[in-house]
Amino acid sequence: MHQKIRFYLRYHTHYGQELYLLGNISALGNDVPHQACRLQWLNDEWWGATIDIPLEKPLLLQYQYILKELEEIAYEGGVREILLQPGTDELVFIDTWNYAAQPQNAWQTAPFTRVFFQRPEQKITTTSATHVFRVQAPLLPANKTVCLLGNVPPLGNWNAEEPVLLQYDAQGWFTAALDLTGQPASIQYKYGIYNLDTCTFEKYEQGHNRELLNVVAPGRQTVLHDEFVRTGYPHWKGAGVSVPVFSLRSREGFGTGEFADLVPLAQWARQSGLQLIQLLPVNDTISTHTWRDSYPYAAISAFALHPQYIRLQDVGQLPATHPLQRQFHSLRQWLNEKDEVDYETVLSYKLAYLKSLYDAEGEKLETRAYWQWFASNEHWLLPYAVFCHLRDKYQTSDFSQWPEYNVYDYTEINRFVIEDSAAAEAAHYHFFVQYHLHRQLSAAVEAVHAEGIALKGDIPIGISRYSVDAWMNPGLYHLDVQAGAPPDSFTAEGQNWGFPTYNWKKMAADGYEWWQQRLRHMSVYFDAFRIDHILGFFRIWQIPAHAVQGLLGYFHPAIPVSREELLQRGINFDEDRFCNPWITEEILDLAFGSYAGIIKDRYLQSLDNGNYSLLPHCDTQRKVKDLQLPEAVETALFKLIADVLLIKVTDKKRVMYHPRYDLASTASFAALDETTRQHLLELYHHYFYVRQESRWRKEAMHKLPLIRRATRMLICGEDLGMVPHCVNGVMKEQGILGLEVQRMPKEAGRAFAGISQAPYLSVLTPSTHDMSTIRGWWEEDAGISRKFYRQILGHATTPPRQANTELIKEIINQHLHANAMWRIFQIQDLLAAAGHIPDQHPDKERINIPAVTQHYWRYRINKGINDYETHTLSF
Repeated sequence: MHQKIRFYLRYHTHYGQELYLLGNISALGNDVPHQACRLQWLNDEWWGATIDIPLEKPLLLQYQYILKELEEIAYEGGVREILLQPGTDELVFIDTWNYAAQPQNAWQTAPFTRVFFQRPEQKITTTSATHVFRVQAPLLPANKTVCLLGNVPPLGNWNAEEPVLLQYDAQGWFTAALDLTGQPASIQYKYGIYNLDTCTFEKYEQGHNRELLNVVAPGRQTVLHDEFVRTGYPHWKGAGVSVPVFSLRSREGFGTGEFADLVPLAQWARQSGLQLIQLLPVNDTISTHTWRDSYPYAAISAFALHPQYIRLQDVGQLPATHPLQRQFHSLRQWLNEKDEVDYETVLSYKLAYLKSLYDAEGEKLETRAYWQWFASNEHWLLPYAVFCHLRDKYQTSDFSQWPEYNVYDYTEINRFVIEDSAAAEAAHYHFFVQYHLHRQLSAAVEAVHAEGIALKGDIPIGISRYSVDAWMNPGLYHLDVQAGAPPDSFTAEGQNWGFPTYNWKKMAADGYEWWQQRLRHMSVYFDAFRIDHILGFFRIWQIPAHAVQGLLGYFHPAIPVSREELLQRGINFDEDRFCNPWITEEILDLAFGSYAGIIKDRYLQSLDNGNYSLLPHCDTQRKVKDLQLPEAVETALFKLIADVLLIKVTDKKRVMYHPRYDLASTASFAALDETTRQHLLELYHHYFYVRQESRWRKEAMHKLPLIRRATRMLICGEDLGMVPHCVNGVMKEQGILGLEVQRMPKEAGRAFAGISQAPYLSVLTPSTHDMSTIRGWWEEDAGISRKFYRQILGHATTPPRQANTELIKEIINQHLHANAMWRIFQIQDLLAAAGHIPDQHPDKERINIPAVTQHYWRYRINKGINDYETHTLSF
C-alpha cells in the first residue's frame, strides 16, 4: 500500500531563498543533499511538499529541512525521527524550523538522553488518533514528564488537575496521540511540566498559547512537531577526565590499559564529581608490528578496534602446560611494573596468546550473537581481516607492494577467502579477535553508563596511507599528497602527519556515506566525540609528496595566486627566482661553516648568477631524507630547500602558486628589493587572512551538517592552530562545541584565553594530550608562569617555582566556575590536584610531543586508578 505524506514548514523567507527536505527515503533524496526534495512556497509563512511512498511495513522516517541561498546552505539543528505504520492513508507533518545553535540541541544528544537524563521508552499507539503532538524537553528529570493543556475537552479545558500526560517515545520525543474529531476549527494549547512523584501540575511553558488549525478528515493523521517546551532551561555544566586507554594501569591488565579498566576509571570519576571520560582513538594501528604503531591517530581501519586493549583472561585461558600460559603471570607482573608501556612486548604476546586461544576454541565462537554482530559489521570486517592477512604475509601494509590483491576487488577477496585455506583461517582469527574486543568494550560501556558517566571518543582527521580504508576506496583520498599543519607553537617547521587528504568531491556524491558509516559504528560505543583538527573540514594543510616538513605545504582548497595576479600587484615575477631555493655563498657559510666546500661538492651546483641549486639527487626534502645523512646535515639541507617564496602547484595542466608560510623569514625574501617585499607581504596577508574565508565557510557548511546528522553523539571540535575567522561562526551555527585552551588564546595580542568569557557551547581545558601537563607548563617559562600567576590568578606574591597541589587546584577551579558546558582535564592534572604528585620530572607525564614525528606513545599513570584517593570537584 501507499501513503501520502504532506510536509508543512513554518519559515519566513526572503527572495532568493529556497527550502529543501532531506531524508532517508528515495523521495527525500536518500540522505544525499543534491537529491533533496524541493519545497513549494505557499505564502509568506509556509512552505510545503507532498510525497507518495510505498509502506508495507513499519518505517523509521528521518528527515531534516535545508535552506539554500545561492551557494550558501544551512541545515536545521536536528533530524526528526518518527515511526510510520501502515494503515493511515494520509499523514500531515506540521513543523517548525529548529535553529542548530540552540543549546537545547546539545542537550538532546546521547550523553544527556542515554546517560544523565535517561528515561524509559514507552510504546505509543497512534492508530486511532487524528493528531499526534510531539515535543522535546531536554534536561527533564525522570520523575517529571511533559503535559498538555488546551481549550477543548480532549486537552482538559485548561484544568491543571487533569492534564494530558505525554509519553516518552523511542526517538526522544514526548508524545500524545489524541482524537480531536468534533472539536473547534481553532484550538489553543500549551505544554507544561508534571511531577510524577507527587502527581501534580507544576507549571506552564513560557510564552503565548500555541494554536492549531484543527482539520480532521477520514484516513488523515496530523503530526505536530513543536520542537522544545518553552521553559527556563538551566545552563547544565559538566566536567570530565581525558586519558588514553593505554595509560591506565591495573593488576588485571597486561602492561597496558585495557577496555575493562574503563570500569574502575568510571567509578573513580563518579567519586571525583566528574561526568565524562574522554579517550584517544582506540582503532587498530598495527602496520609494522613495532613501537611506531603506538601512534593512535594512524589507524589501519576506521572501524576495527586495537587488540592492545583486549583482556586476555576474559577471552579464555590456555592449558597450564602451554608455553604461553606458563609465562603468563610472570610476564604480566614484569610488564605491569614497568613505568611505561612496552608496546612491542605487550602486543606480540597478546596476539600470540589470542592465536593460540583461537586455535583451541575458535569454533565455540559461532553463536547466534556472534553471527548477528558479524552480519552488521561484514562491510568492514571481511576487508579488514584479509588486509591483516596480506599485511603479515607480505610483511608490509603498503598494499601497492603486494604481488597480488593490491587493487581491492570485493568479488576477488571473497573468492580468495573461500579458496585459500590459509586466508580463511587468518580471516576467522581476526573475526574472533574483533568480536571479543567488541564484547569487552560493550560491557565496559554498559558499566560506565551504570556509574552515570558518559564516554567520549576521538575521530582522527586523517587515515593511514596504508590502511584498509585507502585500499578499499582509493578514490576517496588524494594518495599523492600528505596532510599536516603549518608552523605553530608546537613546531617551527610545521607538522607532516603523512596521511592522505580527502577527496571531498567524491565523498559528497553519496552524501559522505563513508563518514556516516564511520560515525554510526562509533556511536555503538561512544556518547560524544572530539573531531581532531576540525579545521580540516574547512581546509587542510596539504603537503606535496616530495616534502618532509609541513613548512612546504599550502591550504587546500584555496584560491591560489596566478602569474597574472603577481604581475598586476607590481611584483616582477620570475618562477625560478620565487619558487626555487635561494642559496648563496653567505648562506652556505652560515649554515655549514668550514664544511661548506664539502656540501657544495656533494649536493650543489653553481648557477650563472653566482648562486647555487641542489643537484637532482637531493633537490627535494624526500630525496635528502632517503640519503640517511647525519641529522645536522639533513636539517640544514631541509632548511635550504624550504627557503622559497611560492609553492608551485600544477592542477589539470594549470600552473598556480601558493605563498610559502612565513615567507618573510626566508633569506630569499630578504634579498628582494623593498618595493617587491611590500607587495609580496600585501599578497601574503590577503591570501592567508582575507580571500579564503568565504570558500572555507562553504566547504564546512557542505560537510559538517551531514557529519552532525549521522548520529546522536555530541560533537566537539578541536579548533586550535591557525584558525580562520569563519570557523567560530560555522561551529556556532551548527551547535558544535569549540575547544578553549587557557594557554593558547585564539585572540591576537592576548597571552591567555579568557575562559570566563568562553561561550556556553564550548569545552575548556588547561592542557591537552599534545601539551605538557600543568606541572610541566609551569616550569617551561618562568616569565609566562609569573605573568599567569599575577594577571590570571590575581596573586601579588612571588609564584612558586613548581606547580604544587594548591596551585593546580586553583587553576582547575577557575575552569569549573566558568560558564562553558564542559571542562576536560588530563588525568595527570586531576591526580596532582588530589595530592598525587609523582617523584619524577613533569616531562615524564607527557603523552605526546607533536614536534617529534616518531614519538613513542607509552605514558602510564603510576598505579591502578583504584589505588588513588579522590578529590571531589564542585562547581
